[in-house]
Amino acid sequence: MLDQIHLLAAVTVLGVLEQAYFLLQVIHARRAYGISPPKISGPPEFERIFRAQVNSSEYFPIFLALLWQAGLFFHQGLAAALGLIYLCSRYWYFTGYKASSSGR
Repeated sequence: MLDQIHLLAAVTVLGVLEQAYFLLQVIHARRAYGISPPKISGPPEFERIFRAQVNSSEYFPIFLALLWQAGLFFHQGLAAALGLIYLCSRYWYFTGYKASSSGR
């Protein structure tokens, strides 16, 4: 059984690391703009980073559930490949969202 889920586990770990990266970006922005928790409002630059992280974390449980169901019940390789595409798309979304809207 374990040999059948190694790709799913790897994508899951990459997803968790990506979420940690997004969280670290928020922590860095809080320090840079002097915004202490639990405040969530501040300069537009901070709010964009914060919203991008929150938007990404809201969909993470759904992503994990779909990844594992697709991998276990259909095809592990295809599910893992689509999971990697999703993670790349989330990263591009995050970096694009934190950029100024005039620069997009």
